Amino acid sequence: MAADEAPAGPDRAPASAGWRGRRLPVSALPGLALFVVLAVCGLVGLTGGIADGDGALIVGGAFLLLLFGSLVAFLVVASSRGSGTGTTLVPSPGGGDRAVRFGYSTVTYVLFGAVVVTCAAALLGLAVALGVGGGVLSRVIAVVLAGAALLMGWYVLVMVRHAPGGLLLSPAGIAHAGLTTFYSVPWVAVHAVEARRLGTTVLVVKAEPSPQSVLRRYTGRFDTGELRFLPFLVVRTYWLAADREAVLSALAFYLARPELRGELATPEAVRRIAEGRTPA
Repeated sequence: MAADEAPAGPDRAPASAGWRGRRLPVSALPGLALFVVLAVCGLVGLTGGIADGDGALIVGGAFLLLLFGSLVAFLVVASSRGSGTGTTLVPSPGGGDRAVRFGYSTVTYVLFGAVVVTCAAALLGLAVALGVGGGVLSRVIAVVLAGAALLMGWYVLVMVRHAPGGLLLSPAGIAHAGLTTFYSVPWVAVHAVEARRLGTTVLVVKAEPSPQSVLRRYTGRFDTGELRFLPFLVVRTYWLAADREAVLSALAFYLARPELRGELATPEAVRRIAEGRTPA
């Protein structure tokens, strides 16, 4: 396991330097270039299939274009810093007070969902083809592929059901509503917030185990991986619509000023963050 992928614990954050440059590393560029080429191939195949009336070419081209076009768009969006603060006041997940939410980007939701749905449709189509025209082995493989497609479909349904995700700051603590998970920690358990790199840029809320912490896994172990750093709360910044610096600044500001955390249940916190009045 690489150094920046080592599990974190109470005495260790992900071993990586702070933020530098864009939200995705330079190492992602070759993959991005490959996806662009494959998306172009899909477009060419789709266009040629329509012109020739070739159904197989139309389906194959459409699949390549949708899958790799969505991946390209996702990586492009994920590589940006985010814009603005994107804060809203929402009901606190624990009930009672309200909370300030840094919401997930709708665009990243749509693009990620498109990738998963496209893969599920391709697996299901392949399963049908093998099951109809193949022998015993082909049918066994078809069942496995159909099961994987159904699992992906279930994952997307759970993701949509619990949308929108986001990072929530309330007078009681910090919570992360992920794609298919929820994790919250009380302020009393938090001792630092940091900018880190974990393949891409992440926010790390360094927290101790607490009986007041809440963890929900809506898809069991089938999640996006942030929970492997428990009890730390980790958020990949490319999911957030807000500028990562604004989010980090707000976290550090309210961690250092417990006397002001009560305003996180009021519009004053939204105004303070939007106006940049959260100096480190």
